[in-house]
Amino acid sequence: MWDEQPQHKCMPQKDKYGRIEDKCYDPPSTHSSQPAEPADGGPRTITITTRQAATLIASGSGITRQPPGPKVIISKAFIVYTNPAVRYQTTTILGTPIEVEFTPTSYTWGWGDGTTTTTTDPGAPYPHQTVTHHYQHTATGVTTTLTTTWTTRYRPAGENQWRPIEGTITTTETSTPYDLVRVITYLTDDAEEAQGH
Repeated sequence: MWDEQPQHKCMPQKDKYGRIEDKCYDPPSTHSSQPAEPADGGPRTITITTRQAATLIASGSGITRQPPGPKVIISKAFIVYTNPAVRYQTTTILGTPIEVEFTPTSYTWGWGDGTTTTTTDPGAPYPHQTVTHHYQHTATGVTTTLTTTWTTRYRPAGENQWRPIEGTITTTETSTPYDLVRVITYLTDDAEEAQGH
């Protein structure tokens, strides 16, 4: 006896002599979550999701800060910049090597004082700095965070055409800690004498 399951149907069929037989068969599926094996033995259609791509990018675009030391003077501009280079990773899906391209599109800097800056500018080092921050108060153990947003696309080995991956990927990283300090000027006796005191 055949199991009565929704995916099976019993329908009369004719044999090669034209006689009616009562047989059960699985009708062709109208939907499949996996790519079907091509009838001609050709390659499967390969797709990759944003979640899959996100597992390939282990780190963000990097944080460089100026000054790089353990103390930052609050009366001066705090300079940051990151690496805007496009990155490439490889993986294998269904036995086919896949190249994945990651392009940074925007950067959100968290300054550690409750404020943030979002920009498409990766910044630049002194004296050509373009992304800066001015702190207002002293503090200890402050860190800067950078969240980079990436768009992605991929291409299987042997293909020239890139295929876009829907959605975006974000990476977040944190700088080494630093203290925010003021510059205190002390007048020496010589300095006071030079000023007539």
